Amino acid sequence: MRRVFPIIFLAFLAGCSHGNGDEPVYNGRLEADMIKLSAKINGTIDKILVNEGDSVQKGDLLALINTARYEIQRQQQIAQLEELRLNLRTLDDQMRQVQPQLKLIKDKLGKISNLVENGAATEQDRDDLEAQVEILTAKLDGFETNREIIISKEKQLQAAIDLTDLNIRDARIEAPIDGMIINSYREPAELAAAGTVLFDVADLSSLEATIYVPLTDLNKIKIGQTAHLMVDGMDKTFDGKIKWIASESEFTPKTIMTQETRATLVYAVKITVPNPDGILKIGMPVDVTL
Repeated sequence: MRRVFPIIFLAFLAGCSHGNGDEPVYNGRLEADMIKLSAKINGTIDKILVNEGDSVQKGDLLALINTARYEIQRQQQIAQLEELRLNLRTLDDQMRQVQPQLKLIKDKLGKISNLVENGAATEQDRDDLEAQVEILTAKLDGFETNREIIISKEKQLQAAIDLTDLNIRDARIEAPIDGMIINSYREPAELAAAGTVLFDVADLSSLEATIYVPLTDLNKIKIGQTAHLMVDGMDKTFDGKIKWIASESEFTPKTIMTQETRATLVYAVKITVPNPDGILKIGMPVDVTL
């Protein structure tokens, strides 16, 4: 999420005059928290389901990106996974065949060893059994190594399937907040790359005005203080609260008209204004008294 200011950033932001009651009047413009909603995957846009100015609720479906390639990719991955699992079952069957053979030969080897000591069997008989034990043991070790390799590949493939599933889910572009579609940048059938901005979505239930207060007036304000806002063309006064005061001064923006005003050091102050009825709009100029 980032703060998006109006495209035309006029001189009023730092302007300051005095009202009839000799209290300072600060000029500002209403802003909103804007979310640039981007595509997370590459693909052709199948559907755009909202228009600029539409109100949306969190989770509403705004657009769909075609997932045909991902669906085919998933089918291939599932087939590969089934093949690995079949290989694993075959390997387990082979291991189950060799294990009793190895046990039987080890039992014979134990008996032959006793017979050799008593002179009832030859050392050659014992050597033959020992060789068979080594061969079967090596075969089992090889089976176990292959089994570990297959299991590792199975985990990698399952992770790839999970990623494909995530891409398919990300094809659904959903509203991240309750708000309004401010801008819609794409049309159906257009190609959207990952990172392509599709919509600007803003929460208009509360707006902000930024004003610039000179050092001489800074000690008169505090966070939480009520501010009164007037909008051109409206008789109603809107009440807001100071939510943030800059800790460092800055020069008044260069767009201020007079050289004297431009040389003034000021502090940025942000004011939150409730907008439950949606009367206030982004970009509206406001006069603020504190």
